[in-house]
Amino acid sequence: MADRTTACARDAVLVALLGSIVAAWGSWRPSFWYDELATLSVAQRSRADLDRVLGNVDVVHGLYYVAMRYWFAVFGASEFSARVPSILAVGAAAGGVVVLACMLADRRLGVLAGVVFLLLPRVTWAAVEARSYAPSAAVAVWLTVLLLVACESGRLRWWLLYAAVLALSVVLFLYTIALVPAHLITLAWRGDLRRRGPAWAAAVVAGSAAASPLVLEAFAQAGQTSWIRPLDRNLPRIVWEYQWFVGAPWFAAAFTVLLVAGTVAAVRRRTPVRRHGVLAVAVPWIVLPMAMLVTYSLVATPVYLDRYLTFTTPAVALVGAAAVAAVAVRTWATVGVTGALVLLTVPSFVAQRSAWSDPSGMDFSTVNHDVADRLEPGDCVLFGGAAWNPASQRLVITARPETFAGTRDPGLGRTAAAEGWLWDENLPFQAVAGQLSTCDVVWFFADAERTVEQRIYHTSNQWWTLPPHRFETTPEYAGLVEAGFRIDERRQYNVSQAIRFVR
Repeated sequence: MADRTTACARDAVLVALLGSIVAAWGSWRPSFWYDELATLSVAQRSRADLDRVLGNVDVVHGLYYVAMRYWFAVFGASEFSARVPSILAVGAAAGGVVVLACMLADRRLGVLAGVVFLLLPRVTWAAVEARSYAPSAAVAVWLTVLLLVACESGRLRWWLLYAAVLALSVVLFLYTIALVPAHLITLAWRGDLRRRGPAWAAAVVAGSAAASPLVLEAFAQAGQTSWIRPLDRNLPRIVWEYQWFVGAPWFAAAFTVLLVAGTVAAVRRRTPVRRHGVLAVAVPWIVLPMAMLVTYSLVATPVYLDRYLTFTTPAVALVGAAAVAAVAVRTWATVGVTGALVLLTVPSFVAQRSAWSDPSGMDFSTVNHDVADRLEPGDCVLFGGAAWNPASQRLVITARPETFAGTRDPGLGRTAAAEGWLWDENLPFQAVAGQLSTCDVVWFFADAERTVEQRIYHTSNQWWTLPPHRFETTPEYAGLVEAGFRIDERRQYNVSQAIRFVR
């Protein structure tokens, strides 16, 4: 037993290291997008300013923002460094999946589950997101490991640790509270409910009580999810593809076939999957959180987004690995099936690490890096709106504020730090036109040129309509010309442009 535990631990460490290395590849390439810039905006404020914004919005991300504040203080906030915590979380989650599967079955299933986890497109996506999705998967899998350890040992210290990690998981990502009913079903399925149910219930009460202040505040801020679209006929595709296989429909199809084939093979061979407990752990973990979010979205208010269920990916990896083990008994067959999954995940993996891979091809980092060598001290900067940007092009500054050091910003209104907002106020052009008389150079950051209307579908079940846009027809251009400016240079990017005006 000790030898098996040591071997499983060694496997977990190796898979975790492999996962972190693979997840890190190309992570510095994608431009920051809107949600990631929220992380940069909030997590680089003073503690007092951070507390102020969490009192207004985004308290559900409070622990993540606090942790990232200390991370940025040490490592800075580049595209790579901002995503390293997610990369490490993917590695930690992969190691946890190995441990969990090894506890439920054997080393072979443990390694298979860890590898399948690392191949899931939702996981490869989460690795390059400076958000709390990857950490939510890590705490979810280790919370489940603690559940099994506590059930097996029955010792108080493990239940106390379970309660602490449950509180941590809920504070880190609110929706992981759905693991509580999932774990209840797991206990019943495994036959542990009568023996361990009271201790588990006490741990849940303790953990929930510790997390309750955040839960209550989150409900008070429920309006911040009002932008989420109601569920409609696209739900089957969202669940089947986007939820775990985002950007990889062929992977989703192959995974579905694999599950069917694995089920048939297990039934024919009478594989004791129930005895191993893989299904007892994985099925409630997959089904209940999704069912709870979907049901609440249908009967109350929309709260379901595909990416919110990233914390269920370890369970998907468990059933996927069990299917591989059932279908591919021999080593060469296992290598073949796993190799096929690798090939199917490559296109989405590469696409996720392209420069403009995030929603609408947002290019804030690209713009910021490009103008870094062009902006001069004393230049004035102005920011317009964009059809694809919920805020304004002022977010370009957030990608790297030092790029704009020494420039003059007449359009800056009330600051986000002082008001407890996510973003600084961007004054309308009419309010600042009178201040341009002291500017010799004006950089205007605007929406890109579009000759025809574009419609973009996001996996959040939203259609974004981008109308034709020509900067020379805007009031801002007319106002700058009237103030005596002319275009000297124009920089076109993916969905943005930077225009340099001189007198």
